[in-house]
Amino acid sequence: MCGLQGAGKSTWIARQQPPLGRVYFDAALPGRRHRAPILAIARACGVAAEAVWIRAPLAVALERNRRRASDRQVPEASIRSVDRLFEPPSRAEGFAAVRIVGATSRAG
Repeated sequence: MCGLQGAGKSTWIARQQPPLGRVYFDAALPGRRHRAPILAIARACGVAAEAVWIRAPLAVALERNRRRASDRQVPEASIRSVDRLFEPPSRAEGFAAVRIVGATSRAG
């Protein structure tokens, strides 16, 4: 999983019924260097890694974050930082597939 904090990653995972053996790693993971260790673990275990990018505009992620309980809110500066650093995941970095899920303003 990758995308801005507040994009809806955790909500998307909660709505899935993954097959046995599928594992979701729920984190912002904005750049290739952040995703590289996870890809290395998958390679070492002989399993294919697929990226799910919850693509949400910054304004949507910020609004969702504001609606969270105060103890679950992420500092706005952190979300803006991830937005600036974000590099879309790609097969070129080692993913077997990349799934892009568009966020709507209602979800999450």
